[in-house]
Amino acid sequence: MPFVSAGTHRLYYESSGHGKRPLLLMNGITMSTVAWALLLPQLEAHYQVIRLDFLGQGQSDKPAIDAYLLADQADHAAHLLDVLGLTKVHVAGLSYGGMVAQHFARRHPDKVDHLVLAATLAWSDDANNQIAESWIAAHQLGGLDLRFTVSLPWLFSSRYLSQHYALLPELKIMAGLADWPSVVRLINGVRLHDARTWLDSFTMPTRVIVGDEDRLTPLYQAELLARGIPHADFVRLPSTGHALHLEAPDLFARALEAFCPAQ
Repeated sequence: MPFVSAGTHRLYYESSGHGKRPLLLMNGITMSTVAWALLLPQLEAHYQVIRLDFLGQGQSDKPAIDAYLLADQADHAAHLLDVLGLTKVHVAGLSYGGMVAQHFARRHPDKVDHLVLAATLAWSDDANNQIAESWIAAHQLGGLDLRFTVSLPWLFSSRYLSQHYALLPELKIMAGLADWPSVVRLINGVRLHDARTWLDSFTMPTRVIVGDEDRLTPLYQAELLARGIPHADFVRLPSTGHALHLEAPDLFARALEAFCPAQ
């Protein structure tokens, strides 16, 4: 299995696809590399698709520290590109990955071809912090069962919940695969995120994507990103909630392909 060393830690990554230009996908907070499965057939036809588990995710190391800092995660991703011999890539970050992608674009702008920020935050405001607190409290009181129930309306649209109710047990199993103490450390890193004062430094072409029923990273956050980044492109996906990789994989993949050149 492919691992790369990042200081004293190991990070798991995967690379696949038939395209010439590389596309780096950055995970949401409870995701791992396997969570992109529904998008891969589409994306692999056009790009070299690179996925990695950030520190605290999937098969990567999970050190017992207070917080996994977003800037460190961005630097680890940059190090992976150096190891792979890739000088410039398209970067697409979903939710937590979109926050890491903002730090990546700030700290390593020369490595970014096109930037896609999907279902993500310009800053972790009081509302977002309270949502995180509710999930942590739910886990403490009722474990995975209560945490999963509490999270559902934040993650999915009304349409998805009504049409895919039978999938909820499987989604609950997927949610249970995440190491919860590590998720809390990832959340602690998110609490420190505030890109509002430096978004205007971005010079790479940028697309902001949001589902119009996203309650977790809502429209006002997407608009803040689009206003703050010079000449940012803005896309709203109809009748779609937060978990774009599960709820609208085809729409999400097409929004990436339409913006990130494959040739």
